[in-house]
Amino acid sequence: MTGWHTYFPHATFILRTILLLAGTGLLSFFSVLERIDAVFYDKISTIQQSLPDNNIVIVAIDEESLQTLGRWPWSRSLHAELINRLHKTGSNVIGLDILFSEPQNDPFADELLAAAIAAHGAVILPVAPVADGNVERINLVEPLSFFRENARLGHVDIELDSDGIARRVFLKAGVEEPRWPAFGLALATQSNKYMADWTDDLSETPVNTRGRWVRSHESLIPYAGQPGSFQQLSYTQVLFDDQVLSSLKNKIIIVGMTATGMGMRFATPVSPLNRQPMSGVEWHANVLNMLLHDRAIHPVADHSIGLISIIWVLTALLAVSILQRNITIPFLLILLGCGLFFVWVALRLAHIWLPPSAALLGTIAIYPLLNWRRINEFMQSLFVAKAGSNAALESVGDGVITTDARDHVIYMNRGAERIFGVTLNQVQGTLLPTILDLSKIRDGTYHESEGSDLPVLAFNVNTIQCYLKTAGGEKRAVRITRHTLRDEQEVLMGFVIAIADITDTVELTKQVAYQASYDTLTKLPNRALLLTRFEELISTVQKHGKTITAFFVTLDNFKKINDALGHRAGDELLKMVSKRLTNTAHQSSIVARWGGDEFVLLFDHLHKDDTTPQMAQKILESIRQKFRLHNQEVFVTVSIGIGFFPEDGENSEAVLERASTVMHRVKNEGGNSFGFYSAESSVAWTRDRLEFEKELRTALNEGHLQVLYQPIVDVHQRQIVRMEALVRWPHPTRGYLSPGDFLPLAESVGLMEQLGEEVLRSACTAAEKLLQAGKPVNVSVNVNPRQLLYGNFMQTLSQVLSETKLPATSLILEITESAVVSDIGRASGILIQIKALGALIALDDFGTGYSSLTLLRELPIDILKIDKSFIRALDQNLNDLTITQAIIGLGMNLNLAIIAEGVESEQQVRILLNHHCHLQQGYYFSRPVPYESLLQLMSETDLSSPMSIERLCSSVSVN
Repeated sequence: MTGWHTYFPHATFILRTILLLAGTGLLSFFSVLERIDAVFYDKISTIQQSLPDNNIVIVAIDEESLQTLGRWPWSRSLHAELINRLHKTGSNVIGLDILFSEPQNDPFADELLAAAIAAHGAVILPVAPVADGNVERINLVEPLSFFRENARLGHVDIELDSDGIARRVFLKAGVEEPRWPAFGLALATQSNKYMADWTDDLSETPVNTRGRWVRSHESLIPYAGQPGSFQQLSYTQVLFDDQVLSSLKNKIIIVGMTATGMGMRFATPVSPLNRQPMSGVEWHANVLNMLLHDRAIHPVADHSIGLISIIWVLTALLAVSILQRNITIPFLLILLGCGLFFVWVALRLAHIWLPPSAALLGTIAIYPLLNWRRINEFMQSLFVAKAGSNAALESVGDGVITTDARDHVIYMNRGAERIFGVTLNQVQGTLLPTILDLSKIRDGTYHESEGSDLPVLAFNVNTIQCYLKTAGGEKRAVRITRHTLRDEQEVLMGFVIAIADITDTVELTKQVAYQASYDTLTKLPNRALLLTRFEELISTVQKHGKTITAFFVTLDNFKKINDALGHRAGDELLKMVSKRLTNTAHQSSIVARWGGDEFVLLFDHLHKDDTTPQMAQKILESIRQKFRLHNQEVFVTVSIGIGFFPEDGENSEAVLERASTVMHRVKNEGGNSFGFYSAESSVAWTRDRLEFEKELRTALNEGHLQVLYQPIVDVHQRQIVRMEALVRWPHPTRGYLSPGDFLPLAESVGLMEQLGEEVLRSACTAAEKLLQAGKPVNVSVNVNPRQLLYGNFMQTLSQVLSETKLPATSLILEITESAVVSDIGRASGILIQIKALGALIALDDFGTGYSSLTLLRELPIDILKIDKSFIRALDQNLNDLTITQAIIGLGMNLNLAIIAEGVESEQQVRILLNHHCHLQQGYYFSRPVPYESLLQLMSETDLSSPMSIERLCSSVSVN
């Protein structure tokens, strides 16, 4: 304490110490420190994260599930099936983070879900507080009574801190009283019989559904890693994949939304690790993980923080007195580090969070308390250094300005006064941007842009080049360099601005830039500048939803001019053509020379159907007029290819490439005309299409394509009698692709026969397995027109039947009208050979073509499949019902089997059945499923299953 007695009167030191401790205590009550404490908590809590519990599994309602099962909301029969499957597997407990507060249109689906919840016995459902516009009153949204009767409830209230980050959970909350456990707590107490049961029997107590929302038992959440750390399975995987289902035995399952745009997502302390917010279902998983492993973090009460902060600072003062030394910056940092280490230890070992901001600020304040004389001496030395630097700056030829940290002018040398035409006394204390009249030098080309749009305060770089308008009105190019001034603790004190005149350098750069960007012959922008202007134009029009029209223009037979009159005459002609193009185009358009005798014109005001053809005709007419070269009349024409952004390409190069393709086509067809790009007339292979072809070939060769089967039901016999084979491609990056996504490519590159053979082989193999299992079911396979008419189909068919040992009578080949109308004679011969083998022939999508009755007369058809477009509105559109009834009657009179496609409702089933159409197919019975799922479906005897044929037929009266 000797140093203290030397510099301070004893009473003064005690008074300052008391003020320091009092100030530290008061700081703990300021809300501004909450944000700082939150930052400390986020950093400290993520230093050493706990691992996620392997017994917690998230079943995600993700993009894959929505694509497979259809748009949300789904039928609750799907949730019932999921619960039943998990119950059979032996899942420990299931939490459904889905509000079932309103009944669905299908009461039977609600009954199925209620029965599944009751059968499982360990299902947790959410209750949620919802504000009704009155901040003092909250509505409670609960599951329907028949759902919550056999389920436990947990609240899903998620509290966000003032910075929008979810760090804490209130384990109990409710209307007027905290009666509901948190969703994660309900899961924990249900799954762990040794955990204290916080959940009371809530079913017998009257529930207030409107009032104040009251919370209790606050805890901070130690997140188990960044978003995506918990094991996560797609809803469809659990619903359809038995192998995935078996892995969930004795697991805690949480079902919730993860699809983009659905459900809530929250920022958490671990979100910056992968820059992803956390879904609500994963937030509940973290709460559950915290409770199962007793890791809840308890915040120190507000009234205790001030006392602890005072003790903290007082301890630091005692440490300094015991060491008997003046406090230095390194020693201060050690004190701060020790304090933060204490906070970390309390957090990791005792699970207690002590906000450190007030104590840290008090610790920092110790430095000026004990070193006030050293600080005073430093300020004096700084003043002396400043006076010396001002004298040195007067000898510098360039202009120099110094400012404070907020860019207020402090000093200006004579060079700067000469440049600006003002004195230091006139501008001292004003903001520097107010005396600068600057305009941009952009992209190294030094194009001038009027306006003071370069405030020095906003400089993010040390040096910029711009134009400066002097007091005399002269515009000079200058280089402005800014240096920061910092003290020995690296605290920003101000800036030094140096201004150098570079007008001569800029003028020279302009000349070089012009030569690099413009064609020396025609003075038009060259290819490089055109592409740059095109991209700038794209950025502009995208904001307003406009279209860019690109004209790719080339001279027809330009070589004849060079051969006849020489290259100099050819150059003169190109200059004349460029002038005519410029004069014909709109003033706001861009005209550039692409190279050789090719030009490009860009427009942003033309319309495809009217003004674009008019402009093309104007250009053709302008160029057709005679030219005079070397006292000789010359006539030339042009060919024009037209492309549009964004219709014909996602960037400038793509649009110009396609416009060039059209231009060459027009030129090859005789020239003196114009044409538009279209995918049909200008087939242009892209890198993406080449990559897609390679991926398709690999998928075919390595067996990555998946064959699914959709049952065809005889509703009268109450059984599955047939199935249709449908191919899908589970692409690793492009998603789950339907045939429409890759069959056109397979047709264009000659892969249709190989693909068709693979599907045929897989379907025959599946049908043979069912036959051996005592379930004889005919399989339908679609035959592509190219596969049927232009390949060696009969040989392939015979070989597949021989290899798979499937009787031909068990095979149905489905053809469409488009497969045979182009060559009915050849198609009839092939179908007769197929019939000779014993296979059946079905006419698919019947009623949608123009030659259906002719096909029935000319071809050996066994089955008619009514197109789903007639079934979709069967119970709503009288015309569709009449057409469907006519098709059924026609088929019955011709002794043909009738199958209705696209059946999706019970009403459609009844109508079709009443009109004697017993064979039906559609999502009402089953979606396309893998072979294993089809086998299970055929063996299904559980009448409560939404897929059960017995359930279907029990609800339909069979006449």
